[in-house]
Amino acid sequence: MPNTPAHDLALVNWSRTSRGVAGFLWYLAIPFTLLNVVGYMKPAGRWRDCYTAVTHLACVLATVVLTAWLIVITETVLEYVPGLAGEALLAEALSAWLPAAAVAVAILCRTWLRPERRIPPVLACAHALFALVVAAVVFGCKPARMERSSWPNSFGYGGDVPAAALGTGADPRADAMMLFVLGSTFIALVLAWALWNSAAAVVTMLVFLVLHATGAILRLGAGWLMAYLEYIGAVVDRSSGMAASSHLLRAADPEGDRVLLLDLVPIVACAAIGGFAVAFAFTAFTSKWKDAAEREENHAYRLRSFVHLVVTALPQLIRRALGAAVVVYAALAAVVWVVAILTSWSGWPLTVALVLTHATVAGVLVFVIMRGRLSAVPKVFGTIADVAGFWPVRYHPLAGSSYRDEVVDGLQGELECHREDRVVLFAHSQGSVLGTWLLANEKVPENLRDAAGHLAMEGPSSLPLKENLHLLTCGSPLKSLYRGFFPSYFHDWFFLRASERTAGWLNAWRETDPIATAMPQAVSDQVHNEQVAEVNLGRLRAHSDYWIEDVPTTWIQAALAPPGGATP
Repeated sequence: MPNTPAHDLALVNWSRTSRGVAGFLWYLAIPFTLLNVVGYMKPAGRWRDCYTAVTHLACVLATVVLTAWLIVITETVLEYVPGLAGEALLAEALSAWLPAAAVAVAILCRTWLRPERRIPPVLACAHALFALVVAAVVFGCKPARMERSSWPNSFGYGGDVPAAALGTGADPRADAMMLFVLGSTFIALVLAWALWNSAAAVVTMLVFLVLHATGAILRLGAGWLMAYLEYIGAVVDRSSGMAASSHLLRAADPEGDRVLLLDLVPIVACAAIGGFAVAFAFTAFTSKWKDAAEREENHAYRLRSFVHLVVTALPQLIRRALGAAVVVYAALAAVVWVVAILTSWSGWPLTVALVLTHATVAGVLVFVIMRGRLSAVPKVFGTIADVAGFWPVRYHPLAGSSYRDEVVDGLQGELECHREDRVVLFAHSQGSVLGTWLLANEKVPENLRDAAGHLAMEGPSSLPLKENLHLLTCGSPLKSLYRGFFPSYFHDWFFLRASERTAGWLNAWRETDPIATAMPQAVSDQVHNEQVAEVNLGRLRAHSDYWIEDVPTTWIQAALAPPGGATP
């Protein structure tokens, strides 16, 4: 613990969301939250409007995908609900309209019942309408009733196996959901390409892979649950449930040893995600490990330096890995096509795929039950949530709530209480982003800015005067993550505006800190960048313990000292 300072000390703490149910819902909202983040990755040039339009299209597609999977899951559950065997129209209406209405109601309630989230009403209404449109199309067109042509049926062993070989014959209906999965994935690829941003493109593709994998896993899990309830004699009965002929978006579950192509979606999606991970790891290792390995320090230091180099160069590394990832996606698509169209997929290939799929489903179910509290998962999730939760909901109404405005307003209120005092705003990690955002975007009327947009400090302000306000950032991701991924918001003028609002700015960082760097060159004259000690008592301090470093503590004492050198 550091020694008690001679000056007054106020600690400001904050959190993304409450624990329990609200925190768990953050996991479910991750795909939509990431798409909301993609919207803020827009370029700083003239393509901003086109980029925004493409992002909105991708978000609408995500709502359509969500609704389709909920319809499929509902169909699976209704197969076991007694009394629907002879009520085809009721079963069809329930399976199509119930999940779509649930999505629409969730979006609208989230918007109007929680106005503090500031979700644009037009955005919410548009997404709710698209969910209902999906239900109307599915209910009216009944895509699963179409007879297949060249596409294999849902539970054959491949197009080359005659119907007689299957014993009971092949179902002639098209696997509409499998066609939808492939079609929506292709559209997502086109939209990702249209973004012309490698990081945004990768995030967009990962989101749709996760959506499809999660939907298929939950559908399979729902089938397992209902089958188990029937087995133990609970109030479910598949023989009197929704008839096989009533399915609107997919064929019924097969009997015996046959299997749905839809059940292979999770393993294909996971393989695609794994393919990108391998491509990225290879790119990162070949481009950054040599620089880290040249360090004369021990292996732990070199390893942390390698992580630092990789994280601080993420936008560039993602761009280099994108080509390899596209090759992996294309190879997997070819495998799926061959398996589905040209070959028999019985025997050991099918067995291996099903074992992996079921293992994936079991793993996800364990993750859900444990609410993500497994080893390093909370730390990784926390890092993602810190960045994603910074951005207000403006692109997808189901994105996780933003903490930024509430925290910044609270921080401004705390500084207002010390408007006449000498103040050092000490901001660590994500706190440095929030504190600097407050200073750079201070709510000052436009007539108090000069022609270049700089703040005119002669005007009124609720914050301490410029000569009394100092900023100390440490472990800051401002340049490494925010400037790299969000150039339209964290540009040179952002850093210049923040520096102009302070009498001094010290930025402390380490080479073993994964996210910390010096501030951009544009403010090199206004910001004192200080690389502090990496080791204390033989331990690498990495992202922590900045508050007990000699350089920051000495700088704080000097900043708080009143004119004349008296004790602060």
